[in-house]
Amino acid sequence: MPSVNFKKIIHYQSNLPDFIKIHVEKSQDGGYWIKILNLPGCFTQTENAEDLLVMVNDAVYTYFEIPKELIPFLPRYFPSEEIRKKLQEWQKCIPADFLNQDICFFQSVPVSI
Repeated sequence: MPSVNFKKIIHYQSNLPDFIKIHVEKSQDGGYWIKILNLPGCFTQTENAEDLLVMVNDAVYTYFEIPKELIPFLPRYFPSEEIRKKLQEWQKCIPADFLNQDICFFQSVPVSI
C-alpha cells in the first residue's frame, strides 16, 4: 500500500475554497454548461443531472491541479440537502426553473482519511 503524503494533502486542502458558487445553463448541444463563479475561468459540462456533482468536483480539482491520487483524501463539494435530493429525482433532465440561478456548494470532508 502506497504511503500518503499528508503534507501535500494539507497543502492542497488549504488552497481549496470553503464553498463554490455555480451557475448552470442549458447548452446548445443538449447537455448542461456549468460555470464555477468564484474560480475565474473554471467551467465544466455534463449531459445530465446525475453527473453534475462529479463534473463540478472534477473541474475544481483540475483548476487547482490536484494529483489524482490525492483526490480521495480531499473534501468534495455538495449543494444543500434540498438541492441534492432534487438532483437525484431529476436524474437525466434539469428543470428550467433550476437553470440560470447561482447555487452554492459547500465542502464535505471525506470519510476515507
